[in-house]
Amino acid sequence: MSILAWIVIAIGLVVGGFAGGVKYHAGQDARAELEARELRESDARQQRSASDKAAGKHAEQLATLANQLGDAREKIARLSGRECFDDRTTGLLNATGNLASATPASEPASAPASSSSGSGLRYSTDRDVAGYIALCRTRYAEVADQLNKILDIEDKRHPPE
Repeated sequence: MSILAWIVIAIGLVVGGFAGGVKYHAGQDARAELEARELRESDARQQRSASDKAAGKHAEQLATLANQLGDAREKIARLSGRECFDDRTTGLLNATGNLASATPASEPASAPASSSSGSGLRYSTDRDVAGYIALCRTRYAEVADQLNKILDIEDKRHPPE
């Protein structure tokens, strides 16, 4: 065999080896990408499952709270309806926490007419106060439950290191 034939065979072997190496590494990269995609999809399924469970528990909690509020309103309806707070106290309570329409300290907050007052007097009855307290407690429990569910989901998405 001539030197030229040996050179052609050597070049063929080098090119074949190079092509085989490229093909091998491309296959390894494809396998790694496939495993990474499967892992991402598995994580997404687990997150959806956890979110679905949290949403179901939250819905159950809201139903329980709605029942408790309904029970409280039944008991409130049986209260006497006697006057508890005068117009100044009622105005102060109505202005508390209402930042969007807060009046300056120099202007007294006006109280809305009580639902139980037919004579134009402005006061809060024991029914009004009990209703507001029951509603506040229910809304607080709803928001606290939502916040805890969100924090649980975030903890699962980003576990502490």
